[in-house]
Amino acid sequence: MKNSFITRLVKRFPYLGKIEVPHVLVVIAITFIFGVVTFFYFKTREYPNKTAQYITNEGTNVDVTADQINVSFPAITTNPDQANTVSPTAGQNSSGDNSGSQTTPTPGTGTSVPGPSPTPVAPVSPTPMPTATPAPPESPSAVVALYSDPQSDTDAEDTNHQRVVNYILNSGANPVFNAGDLMEDGTQASLNRFNAVTATLRSSRTFYSALGNNDRKEGDASTPSQLYLDNFSFPNNERWYSINYGNLHMVVLDSAFAAASQTQKNWLAADLQSAASQSRITGVIYHHPSFTSSISSYLINYNVDFVISGHNHAYQHFVSNGIHNFVATGQPNIGYFLIRIYSDRATVTVYNQNNGVVETVSFNER
Repeated sequence: MKNSFITRLVKRFPYLGKIEVPHVLVVIAITFIFGVVTFFYFKTREYPNKTAQYITNEGTNVDVTADQINVSFPAITTNPDQANTVSPTAGQNSSGDNSGSQTTPTPGTGTSVPGPSPTPVAPVSPTPMPTATPAPPESPSAVVALYSDPQSDTDAEDTNHQRVVNYILNSGANPVFNAGDLMEDGTQASLNRFNAVTATLRSSRTFYSALGNNDRKEGDASTPSQLYLDNFSFPNNERWYSINYGNLHMVVLDSAFAAASQTQKNWLAADLQSAASQSRITGVIYHHPSFTSSISSYLINYNVDFVISGHNHAYQHFVSNGIHNFVATGQPNIGYFLIRIYSDRATVTVYNQNNGVVETVSFNER
C-alpha cells in the first residue's frame, strides 16, 4: 500500500523521483535552524515580562522581573579566609545596613527595599590659571635728608638743633643738605655751637650746605663769612656747585650774596643742560624763596623737578610750572625732609619738629 502511495505520488509529481538523499538532508537542516532561530527570537521578545531568580547575599532565591534587576556588584574579597565574605559597598556599613537611595525588590512582594548607593565621585577642580608674579617694589637709588635755619646762640636753640639732627641720624639718610643760616650773625661762637651739635652727623654722613644771610662776615651783611668757607670743603667755589648721588642731581646756589650774579646764572644754565642733570631727577637748593623769580626761566626750561629753600622758618609747598617748591621750617621748630629718589620719580616726606609726618609728596621726573 505504501509503495502504491509513493508510486502514485511520483507519477503525480515526476520531479520527486529525481531527489537524492543529500538534498533531503539539506532541507531538513535548514528547517531545523529556522525553527531554532524563530523560537529564541520570540522568547527574547517575551523576556521582560518573565521572571528570573536573583540570589541575595544571604543565599536565598528571589523572583524578580528583568527590569528590576540591580546591576551593582559588591566587591568580593580574595582573602582565602574570607572567601565567602562580601565587602560592603558605598552606602552600606559593615553590619549590612544600607543608607543609599537605590532600591532592590523585597523577595516575593514586588515592593522595594533600600539598595547600595553608587560610589561618589569627587568633583574635579579646574586647574587654576598661572598668575604673573608681581615685580618687587623698586628700591630708591638715594635717600637724602634736608633741613634749614638751625642758627643758634643759646643752649635752648642747641637742643632744638640736636633733636632734628638725631632724627636724621636715625633715618639713615645720606647725604644731608642744609638750606642755609648755619650761623647766627657770622660769629665764631655760633659756628662753634653748630660744629658741636653736628659733629657725629658730619663725621658719619656727607654734608652739604647753601649760604644763608646769617652766614655772613661779622659786621658785613654783603660778604659771606670766611669762617663758614674755611669750615667746609664743598665743590666748585663752595658757594654754588652741584653733586650727583644715585639718580639725583642736586644743585646748591648762593641766594644770599650772589643773587644778581650773572656768573652764577651762566654756570647754572650750563649745569642744568649737562648730561648729569638731564639724565637724573634734578633738585635745586638755595636759602631765599624769593630767589626763585630771578632764576625761574632756567628752572622751567631745563626741567628742574623740585626746589627747596628756607629763611621763612615756616613750612610751605606749592607747584608752579610743574616744579614742586618747598620751604623748610627753622628755629625754634626745626623740621626736616627725607627725599627718596627712584629711576623716574621722587618722593618727599616732610617731618615736623616732633618727627611727625606733615605730608608726603610724590612726583614724576619732568
